[in-house]
Amino acid sequence: MRKITWAAITTLTLACMFASCKSSKQTNSASKDTSETRAAIALLPIVVSTESAGNDPFEIGKMRISGDTLFMDVTYSGGCKEHAFSGRNDGNIMKSLPPQMNVTIDHQANGDGCRSLISKTLAFDLTNCRSGKTGSIVLIVNGDRGNKITYTY
Repeated sequence: MRKITWAAITTLTLACMFASCKSSKQTNSASKDTSETRAAIALLPIVVSTESAGNDPFEIGKMRISGDTLFMDVTYSGGCKEHAFSGRNDGNIMKSLPPQMNVTIDHQANGDGCRSLISKTLAFDLTNCRSGKTGSIVLIVNGDRGNKITYTY
């Protein structure tokens, strides 16, 4: 039987470590915010309506606008049934500078009693929120003045 030297063990260990390391040139595609990632998100309309389409609880996280699209990170509990989100405004524009509009995001959980914490990004088409051909409007989301975002078009 041969004796294994410390040099041989060290060389073998280093070879295994280098072989298992990933190149630093590889990127994590999940962390990219590209148009391909955004294209995978269904674009939901914001309709002019006063009728609620669901009042199940959810949390609004980060919001951002790109062009005519509002991207909104939401978190809710569920995981066993399909959930539906919809956007609406009542058509009223508050007379202020800049003008303001209430936008309501409805959540329909379809009776999902599961407790997994789901996080996803929603995308809403803002063209129905315009007041005139060009300008800007402050959108107040779900009546929370802390959840305001300015849409410039």
